[in-house]
Amino acid sequence: MVRWITRALAIAVIVTIALVILDFGELLVPVDSNDAASMAPTIPACNGRAYTEGITYKIRDPERGDIAAIHAARNPDGAIAPDRDADDLVLALRIAALPGDQIVGRDGSVFVNGIKLDDIETQPFPEVEVGGEQYFVLGDNRSAAIDSRQFGPVLRNAIFAKVFVVFWPLRDFTFRTDPEAGAPPGAVGCG
Repeated sequence: MVRWITRALAIAVIVTIALVILDFGELLVPVDSNDAASMAPTIPACNGRAYTEGITYKIRDPERGDIAAIHAARNPDGAIAPDRDADDLVLALRIAALPGDQIVGRDGSVFVNGIKLDDIETQPFPEVEVGGEQYFVLGDNRSAAIDSRQFGPVLRNAIFAKVFVVFWPLRDFTFRTDPEAGAPPGAVGCG
């Protein structure tokens, strides 16, 4: 019995140390929806939770379609701004356009370099030329998302991890992070 308790305790200590190291190195970071609906329904609004891993973006740059975790700050006026040095907010948004791309919202859709991005209904927005080391990010809930349409393209150094699993609420547990086609859910009241 003592041997079993000692082994269980040793395993618990090892797992705890591993999780602390992974979190400290931004290699495994929990992200919550922060009472926002930007990625709904992919990451449920209000209480949705996901995990990110930071290893992928240490090996390669973000790719179109990835859900990226982005360091951001809330300005005194309440506006959100991506900032690699900020640690008060983590945004989870989908990479829509890469450095050198042209992106525009027209006719209810998003077009990147003249090719339709996805089937999520989107309000028109002006064409943007994405500069070097920048990424244009969009929320899946385009009618309520705070994304590059408000704060502009995101510098590569503010993007630190890739979302790989939605784990809360449990009924929404999934490793599948593809966007859902059609009309986004819009504003969601958390109460």
